[in-house]
Amino acid sequence: MSSHDVPRREALLADSALVLVTAIWGSTFVVNELVLEDTPPLLFLALRYGLAAALLVLLARGRRRTPGVVRDSALIGLLLAFGIGCQLVGQLFTTASKAAFITGLSVPLTAVAAWVLHRQVPSGANLAGLVLAAGGFGLISWPTGATGLDPGDLLVLVTALTYAVIIVELGVAAPKHDVRVYTAGQIAFAFAGVLLGRLLVTPFLGRPETFFAAEARPLLLTKELLLAVLWMGLLASVVSSLVQTWAQARMPAVHAAVIFALEPVFTALFAAVTLRERLSAREWWGGALVLFGIVVSELRIRK
Repeated sequence: MSSHDVPRREALLADSALVLVTAIWGSTFVVNELVLEDTPPLLFLALRYGLAAALLVLLARGRRRTPGVVRDSALIGLLLAFGIGCQLVGQLFTTASKAAFITGLSVPLTAVAAWVLHRQVPSGANLAGLVLAAGGFGLISWPTGATGLDPGDLLVLVTALTYAVIIVELGVAAPKHDVRVYTAGQIAFAFAGVLLGRLLVTPFLGRPETFFAAEARPLLLTKELLLAVLWMGLLASVVSSLVQTWAQARMPAVHAAVIFALEPVFTALFAAVTLRERLSAREWWGGALVLFGIVVSELRIRK
């Protein structure tokens, strides 16, 4: 099904479903912040994606595998493992709210990714939105009186770049494959990617740097950790990935990206309530610029 031939009611349902997914994703920044206080980041990701992959493989049993589904799943899954890994490590150095606004840069970057990967030329509105969002990133991330950017913010920026590529490639591949099979493949490859990442960093776990020290912590199977794994593995991975893949098959990639712009708004609300996080006035202005840039970058698809 082409995203341009979707009935109006079904398109509205897809939009609403993607808003729900975005709210769930917004909560994950807060869950990450709580979990990272005493849990190894990559082992937490392995638990999350291991549970999600097992459930999705069961749901996909008996479904038809379309040509190219393994290749397309591997691309998205490995990108997802890399992106979420950078985000989780970045949150060791920055706040949940800042991480969410920076991740929102994936929206204007989607148009750039579509141009680089598929020669879809960005419009003037896309470029203007990117400039505005980049200015917002500077306001959020540049420390007062400092000469460099926070390393956590830079890692989350890498996540935004990765997510932009994922949004574009999902928009291309999702209509060609069964939702359950394609999503199960994505999460299974993400799980494999996280395990590979953990294997690669194992020789360095004795080093004093923040990430290696955090990853060297013992894994304590507390009630709070199990609840976090269930939330992240079931809702934020299984349900969200199935709904996202279904919904993105019914809309253009840049349209989906605009809905994803709500993610930092949800995160800021959740973080204010649960973590008592407060952004400075400059950071709020930066967040507003990011959101404005996202809206401006969307103008090109309205016809």
